[in-house]
Amino acid sequence: MQKFAESKQFLVNVWNLTKSYWQSEEKKKAFLLLAAIVALTLGVVYMLVLLNEWNNAFYTALQNYETNEIFHQLKRFTILAFIYIILAVYSYYLQQVLIINWRLWLTNNYIDEWLSHKTYYRLQMFGVDTDNPDQRISEDVNLFVTNTLSFSIGILKAFCTLISFIVILWSLSGPLDFTLAGHPIHVEGYLVG
Repeated sequence: MQKFAESKQFLVNVWNLTKSYWQSEEKKKAFLLLAAIVALTLGVVYMLVLLNEWNNAFYTALQNYETNEIFHQLKRFTILAFIYIILAVYSYYLQQVLIINWRLWLTNNYIDEWLSHKTYYRLQMFGVDTDNPDQRISEDVNLFVTNTLSFSIGILKAFCTLISFIVILWSLSGPLDFTLAGHPIHVEGYLVG
């Protein structure tokens, strides 16, 4: 129960650190960038599904010695790979743009807060020996923003890929019928299980 409470508190803390940027004056640009990143990530997942279908078509043609189909599939692969690379590169580029914007805003916000109440003076006066707090703020913000965005986009991509390939596996597996202890059993999409 304590682990659940700690996990909940951790998520609340992450949300409190995150929401300030998404509610700031830069929220329109941030949400546009995020929407583009999500769309490109979904496009990458869709390209993975198409490459999976291509894999089946290519190796079937190879197995059946269909020369024309093999060359057609190689041309198709070139197009699919080109589109996949474009989507992946632009997704990465826009993620880096969002990270830079978010880092800049958050770093400026924290440094302004640190300087506004003369915290630097109190740290020096009361003997707390902290070296380069401005650099620490910058580095911590960098790690927080980069890891938060990478983790979130990674979770989205992994979830969409999982769902897509479960659907593919379900459609490929068909039903499984067998008898257990004299009772007929019918299992749909048995390969998914």
